[in-house]
Amino acid sequence: MPADLPTPSLFGLALLAVGLLITLVSLRYVWRSSSLLRAETVSRIDGAEGALVRLTGTVEAEGESIEAPFSGVDCVVLRPVVEERRVGSFLLPTDVTIHDPARSRPFALRTPHATVPVDAPSRTVALDPTVVATVGAGETPPARIADYERGTAGVGPESGFRSPPALLAPLARALSLGRRRYAERRLSPGESVTVVGRVVDGRLDPLLVVDGSPIRALLRLSKTAVAGLLVGVFAAALGAGLLIVG
Repeated sequence: MPADLPTPSLFGLALLAVGLLITLVSLRYVWRSSSLLRAETVSRIDGAEGALVRLTGTVEAEGESIEAPFSGVDCVVLRPVVEERRVGSFLLPTDVTIHDPARSRPFALRTPHATVPVDAPSRTVALDPTVVATVGAGETPPARIADYERGTAGVGPESGFRSPPALLAPLARALSLGRRRYAERRLSPGESVTVVGRVVDGRLDPLLVVDGSPIRALLRLSKTAVAGLLVGVFAAALGAGLLIVG
């Protein structure tokens, strides 16, 4: 790359690269989400080796389950989410996700005609959140949540927004800064779920796991995919424009 390349061109090149990357990732997400429509709807996987299928049924535990940290509920798929009220873009208060790990276990899916073994989901899991508790900056969280925070790196009970300087404390209280919301996106035995995946060695390798109706899940996933595409295309177009002008 020439040493005298103008700064706008350098910035445009970087923006173009980032925009293309976001666009490619979003397109991949769109393709994965579209599997809800592309997959064949079945109630058993006999004779479907290698096929992309969609099954809806009731979750059954297959071995050891996971205990949800905030509620204590047993589940096979878990994503505990901690959101904290902070100052966001344009100095407006917003809820920011500060903790969002994922865990899963293999489970079985009982349909009207079969019980299908499902591998532990490691790709797209779209589950509605269950809010367990909302705790203000000066409040004490429930014991289970307090224990989890003490034992988990990066999600300690204190942060700059929970302990602001004395001069800013009244404003922080007025804006509810530091308030935390503890939710769990979880899938438990006995719940209904739709799984899209490929049949491999008599088991379902999940590509997509969603609760609720498939159409509702598709609409929810589409919002995320379209938002990513818009951001990616805009960034790429802006970067290309800077390169042309520069």
